[in-house]
Amino acid sequence: MPKVCVCGSVNMDVFGYVERLPAPGETLRGSRLVYAPGGKGANQAVAAARLGADVRFFGTLGDDRFGETLAAALAGDGIDLGGLHRCEDPTGVALILVADDGENQIVVLSGANDRVDAPETDPDAAVWLTQAEVPLAAVEGTLAAARQTGALAVVNAAPAGRLPADLVARFDIAIVNETEIEALGSSLPPNVVLTLGAAGARILPDGPSLPALPAKVVDTTGAGDALAGGVVAGLAEGLPLADALRLGLATASLCVERYGCQPAMPARAEVDARLA
Repeated sequence: MPKVCVCGSVNMDVFGYVERLPAPGETLRGSRLVYAPGGKGANQAVAAARLGADVRFFGTLGDDRFGETLAAALAGDGIDLGGLHRCEDPTGVALILVADDGENQIVVLSGANDRVDAPETDPDAAVWLTQAEVPLAAVEGTLAAARQTGALAVVNAAPAGRLPADLVARFDIAIVNETEIEALGSSLPPNVVLTLGAAGARILPDGPSLPALPAKVVDTTGAGDALAGGVVAGLAEGLPLADALRLGLATASLCVERYGCQPAMPARAEVDARLA
């Protein structure tokens, strides 16, 4: 199987479902509370694993009950946890409100994710992926690990404004939305996947624009992570970037039809059926 290494965050997601998102200072009554595995790095690792990639994850958890639950969830998807460490800080938590129209508000309490360090080199990796929810040294280390073996280096520069533009420009591919690309200015890597929500995605500077696949949206929380995981899984298989992006778009279209992040990531057979 193609090897993907992911260095990133892992959180316990605490979802509150509401009819609509609250205005500043407003108190609303919600409908349900759900705990689910999350974190951008872990979400993307799970998405890639369910698409058939051999995934190794690098990150940090607290030595607590959330940490035990999250590690077990990653292992359950067949992800290699040799790069997953524990520390005395609490496991990261994301507080997420999801409205009936699928829109969301998120607050991340990083906790142990602030202790993620540069990953060790993996000679079998075809693609490395990282994000902006871990320290700068971890992102720089991910790029260095990819360069040591000639693997592709992919960065999802999210959340916006967390990474220096000149660092992002040194990666082979950046996956960004419109807010994130604006924060980078003119410092961009050779290839950029610009995600456009319901309008699909575009490959910059000269690649095609690809439409989103039709979906019955209930929760957009994990859509970007589903797309990123699909892209790197496709790249690890040797697909051209445009075809890897089609795989990512199909993965995202299934994800938004389900609640949560990791629980919403589809299996490869589902994605292939949607593409067909």
